[in-house]
Amino acid sequence: MKEDKKLVKQARQNFRSNLKSARMHYRKEVRTLRQTVPKKGRFRKPAQNSLFQDKKIELKGNLLSSQKEAEEKFLKEITYVSPRLLKVKEIKNYRLPQAQERLRTARKHLSEVRLSEKQKAVNPKFTFQKERPSLKSRFQFHQEKSFDRLSAEKEVSSAKREVKQLKKVQKTEKNSTKVKVGLGFAASESLDLVAQDDDLDGLRTLKDTILKVRRYGKFTYQAGKVVVKSGQTGVRFTKTKFSHGKERFQNFKKGKGFTHQKPLKSRRRYQTFLKHARKHSLAGIKGIAQAIKGSMTFFSVLAGNPLTWIVSGILLILLLMMSFFMSVSGSSVIQQDEMELTKAYTHMTWEDAEHTRTNEKGITFYTKIDEVMVYMNHQYQDYQLDDFMETGGTTYKVFLSQVWTDLNGGDSIKSMSDLYKEPAYKLSDEDQEELKELTEEGNYLALQELDNPFQGQTDEDSLNMTYRYGYEVIDEKPTLHHHIILEAKEGQVIVAPMDGKVSLDGENVILTSGKGVNKTKLTLFGIHSGRVSENQQVLAGDIIGETKDGTGLKVTYQKVDDDTDKLVYVNPAFYFPKVIQVQTTILPTIGQFGGDEFERAKAIYDYLKSKGATNQAIAAILGNWSVESSINPKRAEGDYLSPPIGATDGSWDDEGWLSLNGPTIYNGRYPNILKRGLGLGQWTDTADGSRRHTLLLEYAKGKHQKWYDLGLQLDFMLHGDSPYYTNWLKDFFKNTGSPASLAQLFLIYWEGNSGDKLLERQTRASEWYYQIEKGFSQPNGGTAQSDPKALEAVRGDLFENSIPGGGDGMGYAYGQCTWGVAARINQLGLKLKGKNGEKIPIISTMGNGQDWVRTAASLGGETGTSPQAGAILSFAGGGHGTPTEYGHVAFVEKVYPDGSFLISETNYNGNPNYTFRKLSGVDSSLSFAYTTK
Repeated sequence: MKEDKKLVKQARQNFRSNLKSARMHYRKEVRTLRQTVPKKGRFRKPAQNSLFQDKKIELKGNLLSSQKEAEEKFLKEITYVSPRLLKVKEIKNYRLPQAQERLRTARKHLSEVRLSEKQKAVNPKFTFQKERPSLKSRFQFHQEKSFDRLSAEKEVSSAKREVKQLKKVQKTEKNSTKVKVGLGFAASESLDLVAQDDDLDGLRTLKDTILKVRRYGKFTYQAGKVVVKSGQTGVRFTKTKFSHGKERFQNFKKGKGFTHQKPLKSRRRYQTFLKHARKHSLAGIKGIAQAIKGSMTFFSVLAGNPLTWIVSGILLILLLMMSFFMSVSGSSVIQQDEMELTKAYTHMTWEDAEHTRTNEKGITFYTKIDEVMVYMNHQYQDYQLDDFMETGGTTYKVFLSQVWTDLNGGDSIKSMSDLYKEPAYKLSDEDQEELKELTEEGNYLALQELDNPFQGQTDEDSLNMTYRYGYEVIDEKPTLHHHIILEAKEGQVIVAPMDGKVSLDGENVILTSGKGVNKTKLTLFGIHSGRVSENQQVLAGDIIGETKDGTGLKVTYQKVDDDTDKLVYVNPAFYFPKVIQVQTTILPTIGQFGGDEFERAKAIYDYLKSKGATNQAIAAILGNWSVESSINPKRAEGDYLSPPIGATDGSWDDEGWLSLNGPTIYNGRYPNILKRGLGLGQWTDTADGSRRHTLLLEYAKGKHQKWYDLGLQLDFMLHGDSPYYTNWLKDFFKNTGSPASLAQLFLIYWEGNSGDKLLERQTRASEWYYQIEKGFSQPNGGTAQSDPKALEAVRGDLFENSIPGGGDGMGYAYGQCTWGVAARINQLGLKLKGKNGEKIPIISTMGNGQDWVRTAASLGGETGTSPQAGAILSFAGGGHGTPTEYGHVAFVEKVYPDGSFLISETNYNGNPNYTFRKLSGVDSSLSFAYTTK
């Protein structure tokens, strides 16, 4: 056993040494190769660049060959040692695959032997060829098998035994790891339990400090790597410092001094590192001091109470064990220069905007770009868009475009985690786990230098970004904007995200910090409220203003570009903690509208078109009103509830009923609603001084018309509403961006809401634009068939990739929502999922749409409030614009990672055909009954 241990130890040393030698040789050869060609730029010819790439690929191949040779040698040396001396990784990567290959070979050989014996056997139909059977002893079992067969069976048995032994050892090693984790968890729980005692306040402080030490330990490790790397680049820096002699001499003659005008990017990285180091080191020292002070209290209590000695001793042992098994790793996955990172992010937004403009399916693309940036930095580190990749012969810019195509160009929208399974983007389970760990505290942790701008929130709170940095489609072309919008309610107090000097530009507050290459400029729009003055110095966390409305906080951020020494815009989302992109790709449904809504939409289109509105602007308005009121002028907030809050035939002309406030409608909530919303746009009187509800009623009286007349409300929009809204609307009519992005603008600036059911509004806007572009070709009554082009947009997301149609409607009225769900369930062969696992068929008396989930529960089916693919969805009457008396029922086709889900349904707005739409999430009006095969 001792000899085997020495053998394994020596094999590991040789293996690591061989790998290191191969890597060092590769790096040396690459450095030598780089010296033979000019630097990148106009001095390097295409032929030289191609030759450089070919040579580099050849060197990479040699490196891989050397690594493979080292692995084969290592495997040969550990082939016959006990698996208990090997690590789990060594068993998994080397011994187990070898043993499994041996088992496959042995089985194949045994099959060949058996086949050979079978071919030699005499055909039983011809008895004249049979040999006379001889009597054999019943104890001579193996005399009936040939030597080859016995050898083959023995080899199979031996190979099976080896595979089984290796798997058993591997499982044992894994279990030991779980025991270590379990001990760590038990120690943490025990520490929490004891720390709840007020007398052990010092122990609680010590526990908090241990967590901080772990965090600062990671940072210190990362800092150490930077210091080592800085030492390695010292010589290169010195050479570079004096390599621009001609330029320095010219500057000297011009009186600018013997200097080089372009400071190195590494300088800013080093200064940023020092800034973070000072901040974290100071916090760490303070934390340790507090821990020492608190621990004195703990030990004094411990000395006075000997009964706690045993418990404390156990805790100390567990803490030591936990510390022993802690591993230190890097704290951030982002390695790219921040200017290049912004360029890469911007390029992906351009891809979104350009494909939104040119695709024929009506899709508005909002790729989850953060996932792409994380993957690229993990795989390619500090890359530049125009650099050529080591393999493939293309630039990183072209590669990013291919990533976009692979994410969005197929039958359904994919995420980066979906691409990890494909060969071009393959990540091992270990790499995926590492990526997950590195992004737990945020994707851009290394760049974060701005604090949370909202009072009462910390860096642990997420910031919802409702409008991202980059390109949007405006006037039929991709247009770049440099701001983001963070979701914020009206009157939200804003604090300074960084230290700096205040400049005022109207209602905008500008914070400037640093000098030279470290200068930064942060602009917060529409928050000036007299809290700060010109040239005032503020610290991070100081109150500087508050939001004027619910449109959110608009932010831009500028930093100095090393190449130009000028301030340039960067993506602010990189520098705030835990920013989440709310915008998501908008898939249009099949674009079916029927009944009265379709006719009213045509009337609104004709009216707004006569006022000069673009098709995109009209679609955005219709998309919002579809969600607000089902494009019905005779709607009032909460009218679907039971009377007296809900509507009766005489309610529409009752001023007392019309004037109900938010607390009355919503059981004490929403006190800012003074008078309920009315009409197409749900015009409301609110506590901030808005009187749009009252203005509508007064305008109707002045015109001697009913307030719920469609034409009157359209006239009111442009001539009777508040001047701010009428003027804003006239400018909005000129927009030609994507309907989805315009729907968001209309929601924010005209509706006065930053995110209520945003995804549904954007989806409906895309659908209406599709109808407008077709010339409202769908006949009234919803009798049109599904549009193949529009169906293609959701085909890849349908349940089991099955297009609805052909199922048994079970006697439900054709075209009704109940008929559609029954037919879909039977088409797919689904049953209700019983609470005890049984399969329960649906019945022909499930009730109205709103009753289906309740009936499923009474039959013993499992129900809930979370969507699942294949589930039955019931809408409570009045919810989402459904009939108060009947409600609605639909079928859940797919649930997306962000919580939204795709449904199929019939009789939506009177259309008997199957239509599709995407809901952004669940609310109290939705319930689900789950199904199974």
